[in-house]
Amino acid sequence: MARLSCNDPKCPGGKQPGLLQLEVAGRFGFKGILSCLGCGRERSIAMEILERSYLSEVACLVGEQSKELTSNVPKDIKEDIQEAERAHLAQCYRACVTMCRRALEFALIEKGIKEGVRLTDMLNEALKPERNLLTQDTYNLAITIKGYGNMGVHRRDHIDAEVARLVIYVGVKMLNEIFR
Repeated sequence: MARLSCNDPKCPGGKQPGLLQLEVAGRFGFKGILSCLGCGRERSIAMEILERSYLSEVACLVGEQSKELTSNVPKDIKEDIQEAERAHLAQCYRACVTMCRRALEFALIEKGIKEGVRLTDMLNEALKPERNLLTQDTYNLAITIKGYGNMGVHRRDHIDAEVARLVIYVGVKMLNEIFR
């Protein structure tokens, strides 16, 4: 038995604990998504129950990274990262990296880079010193996102959970740099 509570301060249910009860014999593992009945907030959860012992981890994994975006990041771009997180939770990893690529492209457009050209050209324009948008390190992050996003959109390559999670992480870091 485990007691869980929503940690969102805006949740109408407050800090009232929920109750998760599992009756199992022997070893048991569970991965999934829990939704708060008070506010609807979703959290990923992974737990393992060993014989007569209990190990639980409410993971601050995907689904939490978008909260690290600064308030300077426009709402629609933040929503793209949140959609990438939901795609990851649904194990749609190509969709996840594609949404991160979309967030990158719209961030560049929001910062005045001409749209309608290849993303590589947009990134090269953003790297120019007179633009003062990307450092070389941020450019390298952006190229990584572009590469995996292209795999999600244009190829049939396999993208696994860890790669998709890393792309979200890198995307959040890059967006915070662009909108500093």
